[in-house]
Amino acid sequence: MKKILRLLVLLLFVGLFVVSGCSKTDKYDYLVLVNKYSQLPDDWEKNVELVDAKNAWDEDIKVEKNAYENYLKLEKALEKEGVNIELDSVYRSVKAQQDLWDEWSVDPEKGIDYVRKFVAVPGYSEHHTGLAIDICIRKEDGELEFDNDEMIADRETFAKIHNKLADYGFILRYLENREDSTGYTYEPWHLRYIGDIEIAKEIMKKKITLEEYLDSIEDIKNNHEAAKYKIETTLKEYIENGVYKDSIINSRFNVTKIYSSKDEMDSSELSTMGLSDKDIAFEVTYQLQPAEGADINPIMVPDGEYNENLGWITNISRVGILKYNNKTKKYTIKNFGTGW
Repeated sequence: MKKILRLLVLLLFVGLFVVSGCSKTDKYDYLVLVNKYSQLPDDWEKNVELVDAKNAWDEDIKVEKNAYENYLKLEKALEKEGVNIELDSVYRSVKAQQDLWDEWSVDPEKGIDYVRKFVAVPGYSEHHTGLAIDICIRKEDGELEFDNDEMIADRETFAKIHNKLADYGFILRYLENREDSTGYTYEPWHLRYIGDIEIAKEIMKKKITLEEYLDSIEDIKNNHEAAKYKIETTLKEYIENGVYKDSIINSRFNVTKIYSSKDEMDSSELSTMGLSDKDIAFEVTYQLQPAEGADINPIMVPDGEYNENLGWITNISRVGILKYNNKTKKYTIKNFGTGW
């Protein structure tokens, strides 16, 4: 009996250790979406677990821990097929992106118009996650193939690479002719770690984007990233085709809170809005880019401000509901427009 009790105590201790000793990866979702319109979560950089590595030029770089471990496995698997890949660009902090933005904005050879067109806005680059990996190819003669046009033309080599990605939890992030979905042109070298091999296989087999996968998840209320994406895309359509119509050309969102239960809403103004089971209440900050020639004043909101350097109206805060229609099985934005 004493042995059984000791065993139970030991199991309880181990269980408590496992729970209390969880890695930082439990604090973030590998399906996180960061693109031109969806911002890096505010707490991402303090939670992401990065490890040191070297790129093809022997430069010090950082990569998310599990992404790097699985990249090394992918690298070894491809070596057996005669393909040698190496790391190029991986993690880049929001601060580093901001420094680049500031530096190039005042560069007489580049300037603000160049930066707006070719440099990702700080906070909106997938490289901030540490999960995005740009690779290059080490050819048989030892030379590196890293020129974008050369890699795009090297379809045979990249076909072998892409066929192996899902086995190690990676997907091809920017597919050919899918700029409408991702916001970026084809980049065969840009890999993205999503952690789940089965999901990676589904995405690669169907040849869909991460955005399309998130949009295909039906039970969005129990999937934070799917809910976040649905809120953002529905808001984008609502704002660009509805309340502001032809006054803006782009919008960006940062979903700061998703209410998963009615109990969470007791202290919020949302508690009086009568949510059904599939409805999703949320808080969001967003930004608008005025259309060329549009008068900023009519679309300026009380809690927003025009950022002349960025060219966007920023710091707009709102609460709202993603309302589910049981007949059409679609979501629409309701009760949206009340500031804090």
